[in-house]
Amino acid sequence: MQRDKDILFVHPVYRSMKWLEKYMDRYYVDPILGFILPGGLGDTLSSLLALPFIYYSLFVVKSVPLTLAVTVNILRDILLGLIPFFVGDIFDCFFRSYGRNLRLITGYVNGDRKTVTEVRRKTAFSVVVILVLLLLIILLVKIAWMLGAWLIGLFS
Repeated sequence: MQRDKDILFVHPVYRSMKWLEKYMDRYYVDPILGFILPGGLGDTLSSLLALPFIYYSLFVVKSVPLTLAVTVNILRDILLGLIPFFVGDIFDCFFRSYGRNLRLITGYVNGDRKTVTEVRRKTAFSVVVILVLLLLIILLVKIAWMLGAWLIGLFS
């Protein structure tokens, strides 16, 4: 069993997740991308960089409940980052989804009883949260699009 865990922790995707957590959360690259790249491009790039966490939890660890929990964190980060007028970028400084997901995955792989129980207990709830977060993200993007069109019309 320990050998299996050791193999998971030397997996190249796990190493990339540790690297992403370090730079995106600890060095604040996630909120900086949201601040620098306009129109949600920074948040889109940030969400694409979170894909290794989904891949690792689904295809390496092979746990659907863990994947759902990781996806909830990623979608929360996207939703918070999309809040306009730099408010979302400030939230990105504090939410730190990369670290949350890395701790979640590491705890799950290590068999941490609290983490495993929490992930399994929240499986059905995670599906509902994912649907709600997706709807809110779509709504926020639509509002941002309408606001942008209004501003362009104002200055043309």
